Amino acid sequence: MESGFSHSALSLVVPLFVVVMVVLSRRVVLSLFLGVCLSGLMLYGFSLESLGFVYKAISSVFYDEGINWDGVFIFAFLIILGVITQIILYSGAIGAFVKWARNHIQTTKGSEFLAFIAGVVIFIDDYFNALTVGQISRSLNDSFHSSRERLAYIIDSTSAPICILIPLSSWGAYNIGLLSKQGIEEPFMVLLQSIPNNFYAFFALIAVILTIIWRVNLPVMRNNVNVGMQDSTTDETHIFHRKSAIIYLIVPIIALIVGICFMIFYTGYQGLEEGESGLIAMLSHTQTPFSLFCGGAFALVVTLLMTFGIIESKEYPSIFWFGAKSMFGAILILIFAWAIGPVIKEHIQTGVYLANVAKNVLSADMMVFMPAILFLISVFIAFCTGTSWGTFAIMLPIGMEVTLQSGSGEMTQSAFLALSAILSGAVYGDHTSPISDTTILSAVGAGCSVQSHFVTQFPYTSIAALCAGVSFVLLALTQSTLIAFCVGFVLLGGIFYILKRFYGGDIKTLESGTK
Repeated sequence: MESGFSHSALSLVVPLFVVVMVVLSRRVVLSLFLGVCLSGLMLYGFSLESLGFVYKAISSVFYDEGINWDGVFIFAFLIILGVITQIILYSGAIGAFVKWARNHIQTTKGSEFLAFIAGVVIFIDDYFNALTVGQISRSLNDSFHSSRERLAYIIDSTSAPICILIPLSSWGAYNIGLLSKQGIEEPFMVLLQSIPNNFYAFFALIAVILTIIWRVNLPVMRNNVNVGMQDSTTDETHIFHRKSAIIYLIVPIIALIVGICFMIFYTGYQGLEEGESGLIAMLSHTQTPFSLFCGGAFALVVTLLMTFGIIESKEYPSIFWFGAKSMFGAILILIFAWAIGPVIKEHIQTGVYLANVAKNVLSADMMVFMPAILFLISVFIAFCTGTSWGTFAIMLPIGMEVTLQSGSGEMTQSAFLALSAILSGAVYGDHTSPISDTTILSAVGAGCSVQSHFVTQFPYTSIAALCAGVSFVLLALTQSTLIAFCVGFVLLGGIFYILKRFYGGDIKTLESGTK
């Protein structure tokens, strides 16, 4: 479809409007909805056709020449994740994990590594990750005099990066849905192939490891110790002290991984055409949304059977309600993100316009720097809006279209790099934004003030982002992921080694525990 905006700067109005609205209102759903409405007005003016356009854009998420089963499966998967997390909480498994840790961890470094490892293991959702790791690690870190701000940094810089690197998470499901709405075939494989170039996610995790090992405490971290420290009330609840075992935390996660992986390979095998064979061929034919749903359902059944004798039957209605409710916000964002994606791509055609501008302004040699440019734009949007998911919804349709229009129209290496750059930039911008939900939840999970977490985390995450930016530039120059990653890794290690020489050493927390 050729719109009147494909060769006009007016095609930028809708995404820019959404960004400004999110900054001003801090309401992602409302902003995305108004973006769809603005698109209808731009295309059809004040008319019934405009209202029909808005209705069709939103309803197509659920029904478009038939029920959108992929969307239904992803929504169901997200709800299942929410329920599983509540069952784990109610089972007392987190309390059992804390008791075990107190008997086996002997040092400050060990307590912080436990928080890091827990953040890596609990990869299914960043919200669940942030709050659960806080519950697991808070009292243990306090006993070894590690500040709440350090714990918040570890939580925040583990949760989102690990979720974006593992497609079998709520983040993976979300981005698979966005990619499929852009008409991308085999979205799971596309997302999988973008992982090696997601430099910021890798460097953020490595930065946490170096901070823990080398005890790097920058002046801002030393000057903000346990600010606004709040004690958890969860320790006083019967849920936390319920007689339980760590197995009720570990087995559901293993069941989720095994169930999803099995269904991915099974549906891929079922989809093989005559003469096709091999792992890559199987993955290229997988039905990812259906696999996520079935794997999640399997994990839910396993979790229910395991905890049947521990959780009282009267608690299950609350568990299912609060579990589903915890995902309603994400599902609403997903609905309107799916609605506005095709609008920006097919009707407003922002990607076509930007691709034409890029062709005219940038030489053929400069086009290779497009991933680095997309990285910076995504950082800016995510920082201003405080949402990585909202940034994905805005930037993925544009980024994919720019690279596809600039190339052969098919998924090429440049498209995979563009996806990696957008994901990296959005996660970093979200990390450093003071209005981000993950920033807030990480502070809540650790039990410190949001402001102190924001100011203490910023320099650490920015160093990782700087190295990621260098890697994206080197990737453009060398076309080698290995060279780009190695140089970025060495640069990251070198910076943290220098910081260790000047700012290495533990912080002595105040006797009162507050400041």
